[in-house]
Amino acid sequence: MKHEWKLSSLDLFSLGMVIEGAWVYSKCPDVDVLKGTLDRLLNCYPHLRDGYYNEESKSIEWDDTIRRPAAFEVRSEPALSASCLSANANAVWGIARKYDIKGFKKGRVAPFSATLVKLKDGVVLYVQCAHAVMDGHSFYALVRQWASLCRGEGITPMSIDQTLLPSPDAFSKEDALKAVQDSGWCRMKGKALLSMLFNLIRSNAIKYTYETEVGQQEIASLKESCDVGTNAVLSAMAAKKLFAQLPDKECFKAIFVADLRGHFPGIGNDFFGNFSQALPLGDEFAVSGHIGELAGRIEHRLRTILSSDEPEKMLRLSACASRYGLPYFYFDATDMNCPNPGTIYINNQLKFRACEIDFGNGYPLYAYPNRLSDMVKLWQPVSGGPVQIIYGGFAARLMRAASAACRKNG
Repeated sequence: MKHEWKLSSLDLFSLGMVIEGAWVYSKCPDVDVLKGTLDRLLNCYPHLRDGYYNEESKSIEWDDTIRRPAAFEVRSEPALSASCLSANANAVWGIARKYDIKGFKKGRVAPFSATLVKLKDGVVLYVQCAHAVMDGHSFYALVRQWASLCRGEGITPMSIDQTLLPSPDAFSKEDALKAVQDSGWCRMKGKALLSMLFNLIRSNAIKYTYETEVGQQEIASLKESCDVGTNAVLSAMAAKKLFAQLPDKECFKAIFVADLRGHFPGIGNDFFGNFSQALPLGDEFAVSGHIGELAGRIEHRLRTILSSDEPEKMLRLSACASRYGLPYFYFDATDMNCPNPGTIYINNQLKFRACEIDFGNGYPLYAYPNRLSDMVKLWQPVSGGPVQIIYGGFAARLMRAASAACRKNG
């Protein structure tokens, strides 16, 4: 029987992107166990193993009478050690094979692939997938389920029911247009659209990142003194560090990548697919002032939005705006990935606990995030270790230039 997994507007937005991760382990999991459990895992998600993208129908299609082997490769790099690949992103990604995203879009490559590279004294596990079929929540949940099966534990498959997603026909085109205009969405056409695309291309061309580490003791101290959570503390730190390099900026806006499971009817924590979206906080935040005050305002605003029906309304309207090709966006996308940003975009990936994924021989020595050019990522590579604030694109360029100037001036 033939099956179809229809891509939503959220999926199509990520069509050309790859979501991936890399884990360095000191001990090699049993290869046969890895292969066998991966096959069992993908039985629960057949579109990842057996499906191919159809551009005409905008869907992943597969035939359950045709079962393909999982895309899992094992190879060796005996000259490399696990220690030399820990905290060395260039080295780790330098030996990784790129996921063929063009092949996926042309219907030649399945959405999921994994590679195990055996080292002199350990392994690196790479998992690479088409972002069009999953967000970070689903990606890390999938890898975690694979690890659970390797440890001999059971799993509960996630839901792959795309009919639960917001309907792109909930509004007529006329009603959708009126709603986005009444909601104050930004018109993205002509000069604004060209500016956004130009800066996005330039930002993505900046391949390096800039990382700063924050120790657990400092985080705990700030959380206690400010009475806020980890996300707010680190986001406030990231913003203050960035806008310190832009002295003309007195205020800034903030956008967070938010997992909106639980904020839309029928979409729970077990939904597999794309359901994370950029969430603008709306308010402007002063650059000056104590970090605790800024963290408090960020946390209050986030909680206020997430406890309202605003995310649900935004999701419904976004699906319709995309369906009708309306030239509007719900925040000013020209103001972040640019040389002189007035908005900071933060993707907090700490909640995925990637550094604690255990395939049976303990936690990884080091976990690497995806290489998507988020303006700011929050990441923890080692369990119990410092948290990294990772700047990408133009933000990385600003931070690197400031660091170089600081070193030059002694």
